[in-house]
Amino acid sequence: MERVYHQYSAELKQRLVDEIEQGQLSVREAARDAQTTVTMVKKWLEEYGRFKPKRDVVEVVMKSEQDKITALEKALSDAHLKLRVYDELINQANKHYKTDIKKNFGMPPLGSASAPATTSLLSAARSTTRGTRTTSAGPAAAAPPTRRP
Repeated sequence: MERVYHQYSAELKQRLVDEIEQGQLSVREAARDAQTTVTMVKKWLEEYGRFKPKRDVVEVVMKSEQDKITALEKALSDAHLKLRVYDELINQANKHYKTDIKKNFGMPPLGSASAPATTSLLSAARSTTRGTRTTSAGPAAAAPPTRRP
């Protein structure tokens, strides 16, 4: 037995729903008139009826793309300024303590192309101990730490 699918126009659905809501037709009578099932007519009532809650429409208001671009540009410039301040702070510390902090922590200079993007000064400081050497023979063969003036 082959199924027959009917497509009903929106006008027919709306007219049947209006007649049901006005009390002129029952749901069963509307289904018989349209040659469909009661379940289908109930779905039409949910979709087109005025007494049934319609689909919830959630409107999301987002910033325009230009506002997003402006905010991102500001964040980028702030990050760049912070980087320049940190670099200058390190340079001043180098002059004051007469050492090369970046070299001691294994970090390349700011303009270097080989600078890792995720290396931070803190993680480098924790992973590197200044002034100690270790060899493959183990901790017993390590040279004693040297002190700098």
